[in-house]
Amino acid sequence: MKTKEKITTIGKLFDVEYGQKEYHNKEWLEGNEGDNILISSKGDDNGIYGFFNIKNKYVANFITVPSTGTIGHAFLQIENCSVDDNCLVLIPKIKIKIEQLYQVAYQIRLNKWKYRYGRQITPKRIKLQEIKIIDGEINYSDFVNKITPKKKNKLKIKENKNIKLVPVVYEKNKQENGLCIIGKKTALPQNQLEDGKTPYVTTSSKNNGVSGYYDEEPNFNGKCLTVALNGSVGETFFQFDDFITSGDNAVLFFKNSYNPYLLFYIGTMIRNHRWRYNYYRKLSLTKLNKMQIPMPFKNVKDIDLDYIKKIVENSYGFDELKKYL
Repeated sequence: MKTKEKITTIGKLFDVEYGQKEYHNKEWLEGNEGDNILISSKGDDNGIYGFFNIKNKYVANFITVPSTGTIGHAFLQIENCSVDDNCLVLIPKIKIKIEQLYQVAYQIRLNKWKYRYGRQITPKRIKLQEIKIIDGEINYSDFVNKITPKKKNKLKIKENKNIKLVPVVYEKNKQENGLCIIGKKTALPQNQLEDGKTPYVTTSSKNNGVSGYYDEEPNFNGKCLTVALNGSVGETFFQFDDFITSGDNAVLFFKNSYNPYLLFYIGTMIRNHRWRYNYYRKLSLTKLNKMQIPMPFKNVKDIDLDYIKKIVENSYGFDELKKYL
């Protein structure tokens, strides 16, 4: 494969500025959810803080670099969005291929060890960084099309208007009113375990909550939901395999028959409540016991499981998950 290399600096290729001051404090965004992206100094999910009813300022494609928080953890933004002032925004001065923008973001990450809380990245410092631009034969669009699940024609689903609020968890002495049994167990910290094959589910929002694999017996069976009570509070994942988790997660499972479609639906409804909680206002077992979610019914007392199954099967990417159920 023939490649051409060019060594230059970030300052020659990009205009560099801080993001928008109006998003430094985000409390006013609570309850203002919408379709537009706000980028922050998070080190995961491409830096996405959330989706809000705000105007997009920056036009893709460009690079964001946290100047606080996860300092130097650069991301390429391929959607129009807004960016808070905890990030630097690198706007190309000339047309640069998307494959080369990824190269730049990667090289910025390689240099993040140079920075820390007392020595943050500034526009002046990052403009001086040398980078190598390679004109290779990898095509971003072809690569993405190869690894991305194919979209299918969506089914037409007749709307169910018979919606009722139902408790997520069985109530004491009123077990007919709830949906799930709730569990919570302690576990040894990961740094006390040897590497192995059992997934350890934490409160991370990445990789289905799994942060490592260890040589330890699972303390929960798979085919259930984990709900983060700490960390990424309210983050809910469907666990396919037997796993280990600590008391920072609640585990939800059915008392009798297993229904993966219903679990996926319940998990999505719980995640919709995440905006209510944060590090200082955590989700607890008491709050989870009181949580109610909207459920479709086909008559006075029976949940419309066929309707739920159609909704889940209609979700993008579900065909990739189906083989593991």
